[in-house]
Amino acid sequence: MTDAIKKGAEAVKDKVAETTSGASHEANKAAAKDSDRSLGDRAGHAVDAVKDKVDEKKHEVSKEANKEGAEHDAKGIVETVKEKAAEAYNYVAGGEDGKGLVETIKEKASDTYAYLAEKATEATHALSGEANKEVAKDSNQSVGTRAGAAVDAVKDKVQEKTSEAKADAHKHNL
Repeated sequence: MTDAIKKGAEAVKDKVAETTSGASHEANKAAAKDSDRSLGDRAGHAVDAVKDKVDEKKHEVSKEANKEGAEHDAKGIVETVKEKAAEAYNYVAGGEDGKGLVETIKEKASDTYAYLAEKATEATHALSGEANKEVAKDSNQSVGTRAGAAVDAVKDKVQEKTSEAKADAHKHNL
Protein backbone atom coordinates (compact mmCIF):
# COMPACT_ATOMS: atom_id res chain seq x y z
CA MET A 1 0.00 0.00 0.00
CA THR A 2 2.76 2.44 0.91
CA ASP A 3 4.56 1.69 -2.39
CA ALA A 4 1.46 2.72 -4.32
CA ILE A 5 1.23 5.93 -2.31
CA LYS A 6 4.96 6.65 -2.76
CA LYS A 7 4.73 6.08 -6.51
CA GLY A 8 1.64 8.27 -6.69
CA ALA A 9 3.45 11.04 -4.81
CA GLU A 10 6.46 10.67 -7.13
CA ALA A 11 4.11 10.93 -10.13
CA VAL A 12 2.71 14.20 -8.73
CA LYS A 13 6.25 15.50 -8.12
CA ASP A 14 7.20 14.56 -11.68
CA LYS A 15 4.10 16.36 -13.02
CA VAL A 16 5.08 19.52 -11.15
CA ALA A 17 8.65 19.28 -12.49
CA GLU A 18 7.31 18.56 -16.01
CA THR A 19 5.06 21.62 -15.88
CA THR A 20 7.85 23.80 -14.48
CA SER A 21 10.26 22.63 -17.19
CA GLY A 22 7.59 23.24 -19.83
CA ALA A 23 7.00 26.80 -18.59
CA SER A 24 10.74 27.44 -18.44
CA HIS A 25 11.10 26.04 -21.97
CA GLU A 26 8.45 28.44 -23.26
CA ALA A 27 10.08 31.40 -21.49
CA ASN A 28 13.56 30.50 -22.82
CA LYS A 29 12.15 29.93 -26.30
CA ALA A 30 10.53 33.36 -26.26
CA ALA A 31 13.79 34.94 -25.01
CA ALA A 32 15.72 33.15 -27.77
CA LYS A 33 13.40 34.74 -30.37
CA ASP A 34 13.59 38.21 -28.84
CA SER A 35 15.49 40.35 -31.35
CA ASP A 36 16.16 42.99 -28.70
CA ARG A 37 18.59 40.62 -26.97
CA SER A 38 22.20 40.01 -27.90
CA LEU A 39 23.12 37.05 -30.06
CA GLY A 40 25.01 35.41 -27.16
CA ASP A 41 22.07 35.93 -24.79
CA ARG A 42 19.64 34.53 -27.39
CA ALA A 43 21.92 31.51 -27.97
CA GLY A 44 22.11 30.88 -24.23
CA HIS A 45 18.32 30.95 -23.96
CA ALA A 46 18.02 28.64 -26.96
CA VAL A 47 20.35 26.13 -25.27
CA ASP A 48 18.39 26.48 -22.01
CA ALA A 49 15.11 25.98 -23.94
CA VAL A 50 16.46 22.70 -25.34
CA LYS A 51 17.61 21.57 -21.86
CA ASP A 52 14.19 22.50 -20.46
CA LYS A 53 12.45 20.50 -23.19
CA VAL A 54 14.67 17.48 -22.40
CA ASP A 55 13.89 17.85 -18.68
CA GLU A 56 10.18 18.21 -19.45
CA LYS A 57 10.18 14.95 -21.45
CA LYS A 58 12.29 13.17 -18.80
CA HIS A 59 9.80 14.17 -16.08
CA GLU A 60 6.88 13.21 -18.31
CA VAL A 61 8.31 9.70 -18.79
CA SER A 62 9.09 9.35 -15.08
CA LYS A 63 5.59 10.60 -14.19
CA GLU A 64 3.97 8.01 -16.47
CA ALA A 65 6.15 5.21 -15.08
CA ASN A 66 5.32 6.16 -11.48
CA LYS A 67 1.64 6.58 -12.33
CA GLU A 68 1.51 3.14 -13.97
CA GLY A 69 3.42 1.63 -11.06
CA ALA A 70 1.03 3.20 -8.55
CA GLU A 71 -1.98 1.98 -10.53
CA HIS A 72 -0.49 -1.52 -10.79
CA ASP A 73 0.24 -1.62 -7.05
CA ALA A 74 -3.24 -0.31 -6.26
CA LYS A 75 -4.82 -2.94 -8.51
CA GLY A 76 -2.76 -5.59 -6.73
CA ILE A 77 -4.03 -4.34 -3.40
CA VAL A 78 -7.61 -4.37 -4.67
CA GLU A 79 -7.20 -7.93 -5.97
CA THR A 80 -5.73 -9.05 -2.64
CA VAL A 81 -8.63 -7.47 -0.77
CA LYS A 82 -11.11 -9.16 -3.12
CA GLU A 83 -9.43 -12.55 -2.57
CA LYS A 84 -9.44 -12.11 1.22
CA ALA A 85 -13.08 -11.00 1.13
CA ALA A 86 -13.99 -14.10 -0.91
CA GLU A 87 -12.11 -16.32 1.54
CA ALA A 88 -13.92 -14.70 4.46
CA TYR A 89 -17.27 -15.08 2.71
CA ASN A 90 -16.60 -18.75 1.98
CA TYR A 91 -15.57 -19.30 5.60
CA VAL A 92 -18.74 -17.70 6.92
CA ALA A 93 -21.32 -18.58 4.29
CA GLY A 94 -19.74 -21.67 2.78
CA GLY A 95 -18.46 -22.19 -0.69
CA GLU A 96 -19.56 -24.62 -3.35
CA ASP A 97 -17.51 -27.42 -1.81
CA GLY A 98 -18.76 -27.35 1.76
CA LYS A 99 -20.68 -25.70 4.48
CA GLY A 100 -19.56 -22.52 6.11
CA LEU A 101 -19.61 -21.20 9.62
CA VAL A 102 -23.26 -20.11 9.43
CA GLU A 103 -24.46 -23.54 8.28
CA THR A 104 -22.32 -25.27 10.92
CA ILE A 105 -23.73 -23.04 13.67
CA LYS A 106 -27.27 -23.71 12.45
CA GLU A 107 -26.65 -27.46 12.53
CA LYS A 108 -25.08 -27.31 16.01
CA ALA A 109 -27.96 -25.20 17.30
CA SER A 110 -30.45 -27.66 15.82
CA ASP A 111 -28.62 -30.64 17.36
CA THR A 112 -28.39 -28.84 20.71
CA TYR A 113 -32.12 -28.09 20.66
CA ALA A 114 -32.95 -31.68 19.69
CA TYR A 115 -30.63 -33.04 22.41
CA LEU A 116 -32.23 -30.86 25.08
CA ALA A 117 -35.75 -31.71 23.89
CA GLU A 118 -35.00 -35.46 24.04
CA LYS A 119 -33.42 -35.09 27.49
CA ALA A 120 -36.56 -33.28 28.69
CA THR A 121 -38.76 -36.00 27.18
CA GLU A 122 -36.57 -38.66 28.80
CA ALA A 123 -36.91 -36.98 32.21
CA THR A 124 -40.67 -36.60 31.76
CA HIS A 125 -41.09 -40.32 30.98
CA ALA A 126 -38.81 -41.26 33.90
CA LEU A 127 -40.98 -39.25 36.31
CA SER A 128 -44.18 -40.56 34.79
CA GLY A 129 -42.84 -44.12 34.99
CA GLU A 130 -41.97 -43.70 38.66
CA ALA A 131 -45.42 -42.29 39.38
CA ASN A 132 -47.06 -45.20 37.51
CA LYS A 133 -44.90 -47.70 39.47
CA GLU A 134 -46.09 -46.15 42.72
CA VAL A 135 -49.74 -46.44 41.60
CA ALA A 136 -49.13 -50.06 40.55
CA LYS A 137 -47.75 -50.85 44.06
CA ASP A 138 -50.52 -48.99 45.92
CA SER A 139 -52.79 -51.62 47.51
CA ASN A 140 -55.48 -48.98 48.04
CA GLN A 141 -56.00 -48.83 44.26
CA SER A 142 -58.24 -51.20 42.32
CA VAL A 143 -56.68 -54.12 40.46
CA GLY A 144 -57.59 -52.54 37.09
CA THR A 145 -56.03 -49.21 38.04
CA ARG A 146 -52.90 -50.96 39.32
CA ALA A 147 -52.65 -53.08 36.15
CA GLY A 148 -53.12 -50.04 33.89
CA ALA A 149 -50.47 -48.14 35.85
CA ALA A 150 -48.04 -51.09 35.50
CA VAL A 151 -48.57 -51.17 31.72
CA ASP A 152 -48.12 -47.38 31.59
CA ALA A 153 -44.90 -47.68 33.67
CA VAL A 154 -43.49 -50.16 31.11
CA LYS A 155 -44.47 -47.83 28.23
CA ASP A 156 -42.84 -44.90 30.03
CA LYS A 157 -39.64 -46.91 30.50
CA VAL A 158 -39.56 -47.80 26.77
CA GLN A 159 -40.11 -44.15 25.79
CA GLU A 160 -37.53 -43.00 28.35
CA LYS A 161 -34.89 -45.31 26.82
CA THR A 162 -35.90 -44.26 23.27
CA SER A 163 -35.50 -40.57 24.17
CA GLU A 164 -32.18 -41.34 25.87
CA ALA A 165 -30.89 -43.02 22.69
CA LYS A 166 -32.06 -40.13 20.52
CA ALA A 167 -30.46 -37.61 22.90
CA ASP A 168 -27.16 -39.53 22.75
CA ALA A 169 -27.29 -39.47 18.93
CA HIS A 170 -27.79 -35.68 18.93
CA LYS A 171 -25.06 -35.25 21.57
CA HIS A 172 -22.68 -37.22 19.33
CA ASN A 173 -23.29 -34.64 16.54
CA LEU A 174 -22.30 -31.76 18.82
